[in-house]
Amino acid sequence: MGHRIATDLAQAGARVFAVDVKEPPPHGPGWPADRYTYWRFDVTREAQVADALGEAFAHGDRLDYVVNGAGVGWFDRDGSVVTMDGDVWHRVLDVNLTAAMLVSRHALPLLRRSGGGAFVHLASVAGLRDAYQVSKAGLISLSRALALQYGPLGIRSNTICPGAILTPMTEPLYAEDPARAERMANRTPLRRLGTVADISSACRFLLSDEAAFITGIDLVVDGGWTLALA
Repeated sequence: MGHRIATDLAQAGARVFAVDVKEPPPHGPGWPADRYTYWRFDVTREAQVADALGEAFAHGDRLDYVVNGAGVGWFDRDGSVVTMDGDVWHRVLDVNLTAAMLVSRHALPLLRRSGGGAFVHLASVAGLRDAYQVSKAGLISLSRALALQYGPLGIRSNTICPGAILTPMTEPLYAEDPARAERMANRTPLRRLGTVADISSACRFLLSDEAAFITGIDLVVDGGWTLALA
């Protein structure tokens, strides 16, 4: 989801700085390489986060948008608080929540110097495991706190809560059990799994001036899946 968001923003004309621990993904013809910088490091490392944001700001003497999209879900190791390994708990919280706090901490002064801006944080409609659920609930709370505290400075903060989205992280689950994907699609009123393009479109809307009076919300992008839970 993060890769698609970064790609779409660059192709829409934004100057994008993206971070991940993985190798940079390939791009097709016409890719705006001059508007896209990819850094490979762990966003739980505060010094590297601060340096990267400082470099991004220095490039154009401003920072307008921040997307917190880093996330992990180790479905084979995350589980009940009774059985889960403590290292898994801490790592999931570090990547899914603490990293977003660190990015926000060092981005806020730069957004203020730019005269305002917008955050979008990628949470979830459902906690699949205990650590994952807690981390995403914490991210939603963090976003609301940012919206409340920094709204007077022209800084907006919103959360996207994706439903069942086909991504490289979830694809192995569906490949192992194709019926699982079918069940998820059948439980979704729109009768399909979501795509990274669905999430990217929502993100670009929340970052845009079209959403200038929207802050502190949790935008559910799930094809109506949560309606079936009622």
